[in-house]
Amino acid sequence: MSFTDDKQVPSFAIVAEGGGQKGIFTAGVLDCFLEHQFWPFHLKVGVSAGAQNLTAYCARARQYAKTAIQQLTTSQAFFRPSRFFTGGNVIDLDWYFQQVERQGTLRFPTDPNALDKASNLYVVAADADTLEPVYLHTWHENMHENLKASSAIPFLYRQGVKLDGRTLIDGGVADPIPVRWAYQQGARKILVIRTVNADYNGQSPMLERLRPILRRAKQSPRMMEMYVNYQRHYADALRFMQTPPRDLQVVQIAPPANLRSMVLGSSNDVLKYDYLVGKREGRRFLRQWLKRERQQA
Repeated sequence: MSFTDDKQVPSFAIVAEGGGQKGIFTAGVLDCFLEHQFWPFHLKVGVSAGAQNLTAYCARARQYAKTAIQQLTTSQAFFRPSRFFTGGNVIDLDWYFQQVERQGTLRFPTDPNALDKASNLYVVAADADTLEPVYLHTWHENMHENLKASSAIPFLYRQGVKLDGRTLIDGGVADPIPVRWAYQQGARKILVIRTVNADYNGQSPMLERLRPILRRAKQSPRMMEMYVNYQRHYADALRFMQTPPRDLQVVQIAPPANLRSMVLGSSNDVLKYDYLVGKREGRRFLRQWLKRERQQA
């Protein structure tokens, strides 16, 4: 099965949600796309783990994102909860990106021709001061810096990422599913890859229960402000997808049930399982897509 870009169709965008290690599902979907040479997208927009997955997809680096999640994010060097109580970073993004840069143990395949400006890849980060979204045009020269900014989870990577005079943090805080932005750029067909069930509303039951405590606890007002901002933009994205403009088609790929993996702290066995779920859902989507294309021909 081989797919090619049809220049006659409206501009086609792919949007990849974040979710930490849950991004292994997205890795499975995109690896399935690469296996079947399915790359019709004019615009690619990713948030946090979704951005890392789309970067590997643009570079045609099959199984790279899967390997990075399984090998790097499960390492104690990357994720150590005890560091929260000593003032350190629970997630060590500095170590992580050392591993994927040129001299690292899991060097990213940086072919300039595979990931150039024409790839139209955008990575979403958030301004730490204003909580406004920042959309970073990304290619091989700036990808590590931009991906680090998009993945800087507040309070877990405390300092954020300094870029062009601003401190940037995880893009999920400001625009967790950037479908509206993709539409504003001219996309008239958008494929959204989720890392949660299609009916997830963006609310964290635990944080909702802790609201009264968090409002009084030290440091937590800012945490609560970020969560409320995230929740508001998540709800807006869902409304936009459920009732899109008349000239927009939105298609979703989402896990059919809750993924076994967590944002952080998942086992390799669990990650392998969710990767295969992603590949299965990718194949399901391609079968449906091919059927529609044949009916319209």
